[in-house]
Amino acid sequence: MLLRVIDLYAGAGGLSLGFRESLGHDFSPVWANDFNKAAVTTYNANFGAHCIAGDILSLLQDEQIHIPPADVVIGGPPCQGFSLLNKKRTNDPRKQLWQPFLEVVERSGAEVFVMEEVSQ
Repeated sequence: MLLRVIDLYAGAGGLSLGFRESLGHDFSPVWANDFNKAAVTTYNANFGAHCIAGDILSLLQDEQIHIPPADVVIGGPPCQGFSLLNKKRTNDPRKQLWQPFLEVVERSGAEVFVMEEVSQ
């Protein structure tokens, strides 16, 4: 059975690659997102043209964007707001990017998610 996977904050696809390798079989990537257009281009070259460039908050508010059904959502929200160098930045908006991650989990119907983040 191929697992349908969504990759958020996907970058060039390192977590997708590691996820596939650790499972020992292929999965079916159904949607991905990253803010960086160059990273999205690389991701799409490696995994198929389903990664969308843009701010996840804006994409989730866009009625034209459909989050497809998935079995698993993976991703690593930006860690800069949590790094030791930025601990005193209480208003860093990147600290809240776990929330749209969980919204995608809910909207996709995924029963499993894997979120990578730095320790505080």
